[in-house]
Amino acid sequence: MPTAHCVSTNSGIIKSVDAGFCALLQRRESDLVGVSYQSITVAADIPKSAEMLQSLSDRTGPRRLRKRYHRPDGTFIEADLLVSPIEGTDDLVTTLAWEDQQTPVATPLGMWKAALRVRHLYLLRMQELGTDLFCDFVGAILIQAYLAEAEGRIVTVDDIADSIGLKHDTTTRWVQALRQRDLLQAAASTGTAIQLSHLGIIKVERLMSAIANPIDHQAI
Repeated sequence: MPTAHCVSTNSGIIKSVDAGFCALLQRRESDLVGVSYQSITVAADIPKSAEMLQSLSDRTGPRRLRKRYHRPDGTFIEADLLVSPIEGTDDLVTTLAWEDQQTPVATPLGMWKAALRVRHLYLLRMQELGTDLFCDFVGAILIQAYLAEAEGRIVTVDDIADSIGLKHDTTTRWVQALRQRDLLQAAASTGTAIQLSHLGIIKVERLMSAIANPIDHQAI
C-alpha cells in the first residue's frame, strides 16, 4: 500500500527515510537526507507545516496534516501526515499516506474507521462470550492506543484497562510486554500515559490498511 515513513529533527531537517518516502517524492535517499522540509514542500503549504512543527515543540502528542510535496518532474503529490515526537529525543517520526491511481489506499480516516470497527468487534466479543474466551488482548490494547493517537487524546494504562474490562495489573503486564517488543512507549506527558512507538504505528497501520482496503477476490 502507498505509505511512507521518515524521521526528522524538530526543526524539519530530514534524518532518515524509507523506500516508501523515496517513492512518494520520486527521489533517491541521498537527495532527501539532510534537507529541510521547506525545500520539498509546495510553497503555499509551508506556513501550515511550520505551524504544525511549532505546536509539537511542547511535546503534546501527534499531529495530523495534509500537505503537498514537489516532485522532480515539476508535479506535486498530496499526502496525509501523522507526525509524532519520538520519546527521549528531539526528533519526530512522520507516517504518510497518499492517493495512488493504481493501488487502493487506506487513508488515515479510513484506517481510523477500521480501528473503530475492530474495537467494536473486540468489545462485542468480550461482552457476548466473556473475557475468559477472548484471546487478543494485545490487539485490543494496541487498538486503544492507536485510536487515542488518531484522535489526539492521551491514554493511560488505567484508561485502557477500563475500556477493555481487564484488571489493572493484567493490563500493566501486557503493556510491559508490548514495550519490551518496542510497540508501545511512555508518552511525553508524565504519569502512566502511553503511546504507540514508531514500530507500533507501522505495525498497526499495516493491519488497519488491510481492513480498510477492499479485497480483490479475483486475485485470490
